[in-house]
Amino acid sequence: MDIRLKDRAEGGPHYLQIRQQLETLIRDKQLAPGEALPSHASLAAKLSIDKGEVQRAYFELEHAGLVTKKTGKDFLGKEKTTYTVK
Repeated sequence: MDIRLKDRAEGGPHYLQIRQQLETLIRDKQLAPGEALPSHASLAAKLSIDKGEVQRAYFELEHAGLVTKKTGKDFLGKEKTTYTVK
């Protein structure tokens, strides 16, 4: 999965750019149903942006019915949220 961000002045808010690119990948079947999306932290680090931008993009994709959210605990008992393509 290759997400590329433009400058905000050119491409708009980062969360919107992420949401639009992921939506296109899902609708074009480049992301398969059941495929896991990167964590908020890992995608934010890869794109050098605030984690909140990724959270908002995923939230909007969830409310559009394109991804599902699962919250659970990892083996250390820490709460973990994952998103998968519907």
